Amino acid sequence: MPVQFSERSTFSAAPEAVFAVLTDPAFLRARAERSGAVEHEESVTADGDATVVSTSRTVRTDVLPQAASRFLGQTAVVEQVERWEPAGADGSRRAALTLTVRSAPVELAATTTLATDGPGSVHEMDGSLTVRVPLLGPSVEKAALPGLLQLVRSEVSLAQEWLSR
Repeated sequence: MPVQFSERSTFSAAPEAVFAVLTDPAFLRARAERSGAVEHEESVTADGDATVVSTSRTVRTDVLPQAASRFLGQTAVVEQVERWEPAGADGSRRAALTLTVRSAPVELAATTTLATDGPGSVHEMDGSLTVRVPLLGPSVEKAALPGLLQLVRSEVSLAQEWLSR
């Protein structure tokens, strides 16, 4: 059964400025490097009126729960796609986010919103993490979720640093 999660962060900048950072290829490279990726690729493309951010990161699995690293081997390729809708009149945006681990039955699916919050903005992510491994799946999900949420917080912290430049 998937593990549900919600994460909320605030920024002192307007949604337009936060979106510009989150879709900046240089920021995406810095985000991958901060996460400890040993290899990474990033792209930002337009698909109609949507902005699509695609990343692929090869990460060491020794930082994952032992059950996961035993299953995945020494490294894993994490692929993430964010499909951002056009901005609303107030600059707010919404994205569908998927994160998968290549060659593993792991999927994170979330909806991300970026909205005006007073003089700044709020970034909210609501989703679920699913690991489809008989017997081990639920324990791996529960063990992996705190690390994934810490990664999200680290990425928000990096975005806040970029906005303060």
